[in-house]
Amino acid sequence: MILLKIKHIDAGGRLDKYLMKFLKDAPTSFIYKMLRKKNIVLNGKKAAGNELLKENDEVKLFLADETIVKFGGKVTLSQTADREYVATAEDSVESGSDDSLYDFLKSLKWEFDEPKVIYEDRDIIIVNKPVNVLSQIAKTGDVSMNEWLISYLINSGSLTAEDMLTVKPAVVNRLDRNTSGIILAGKTLTGLRFLSDIIKTRKLTKYYLTIVKGEIPNNFTAEAYLLKNDNHNTVKIYKDKVEGAEYIKTAYEVLQVKDGHSLLKVELITGKSHQIRAHLSFLGYPVIGDGKYGLKSENTNYRRMGLNTQFLHSYEIKFPKFEGEFAYLSERSFSAKLPERLEKVANKLGFNI
Repeated sequence: MILLKIKHIDAGGRLDKYLMKFLKDAPTSFIYKMLRKKNIVLNGKKAAGNELLKENDEVKLFLADETIVKFGGKVTLSQTADREYVATAEDSVESGSDDSLYDFLKSLKWEFDEPKVIYEDRDIIIVNKPVNVLSQIAKTGDVSMNEWLISYLINSGSLTAEDMLTVKPAVVNRLDRNTSGIILAGKTLTGLRFLSDIIKTRKLTKYYLTIVKGEIPNNFTAEAYLLKNDNHNTVKIYKDKVEGAEYIKTAYEVLQVKDGHSLLKVELITGKSHQIRAHLSFLGYPVIGDGKYGLKSENTNYRRMGLNTQFLHSYEIKFPKFEGEFAYLSERSFSAKLPERLEKVANKLGFNI
C-alpha cells in the first residue's frame, strides 16, 4: 500500500486529475477501474474521482510496486513497512539535457536582470518582470518567467520534486518581452484558479505607465476593434467591427505633459495582445521607443537617451472586493517600481515620476 498525503499545493484539485499526474503513464481507464474496485481510496472510502481534494486528505493506492514503477515513479520501504512514494522528478528537459527538470531548474542560469518579488503568500506571488524576459516560452529552448518562478520556489524551499509531479506553479498573465512590470503567478492549484478567474472575468484592475509622442489635453476612454496577425505577430486597430476582430477598451489618464510628450496612466479594461501600443498609435499618440507601432524616425532620438524598447510598464494592479479564502486580498493594491532605465529617460524628457 502506498499512502499519499495531500499537501496545500494540491488542495482544490480533483482526485482523478491528481492521480493522472501521479500515475502519468497510466491509461485513464485504468485509474477509474482502480477507483471502482477500491484499489485506490480517498480517506479510506471508495471514490468516484470527481471529489475535490483538501489539505491532509489521504489517498491510498493498493497497487503492486511494479505497477507504480510502470505508471509513475519509484517506491521504497518506509519505517512502517508500508510503501511510500519517493519523488524522482525524472521529467526530461525539452532541450535534451540529461539533467532532470527539477535539477535543471534548481540550478537555472538566469542571464537577465533579476525579477523582484513584490508580494508572496502560500498561494500566489506577484513579481516585477524585467525587460527582455518572456512571460512564457515561445519555443523549445526558451527561458521565461515560468522557469524563473519554479527555480525561485525550489530554492526558497516552497516547491519539492514531489510537488512538481502533480502541480506546476505558473504565470497567469502575459507581458510582451520588452514590457516590464507586474507578473502574477499561482503557487498552488487554489492560487492558480483564483488568479485565472479574476483575470478572465476582468475583475482585476490593471494600470500601465507609458510616455507617448504628442500632447494629450484631457483624460479619455477609447473603444475600437483589434485584429491579430499571427504570422507577423502584429495587430491592427479598426474603428468599426471587421471580421475576426475583437472588441477592445482602454482608459487614459494624463499625468503630465511636457514639450510634445505625454505621460499617461493607462487602465487596460480589455486585455488583448499589443492593445495599448497599437491603440495609442491608431489614435495618433505612439508609445516612444516602440519599434513595431511607433515612429521609427523619432525612435532614433529616444535610443540616444538610452531607450532601446517601448516605454511601457505594468505599474499597478488592484484586486476586487470579495469574501472567502482570499478575502485578505480584497481591494488591495500592489505596484511595481519603474525600471531605472525608464526613469532616466522620463527625467531627460522633463517628467517627474
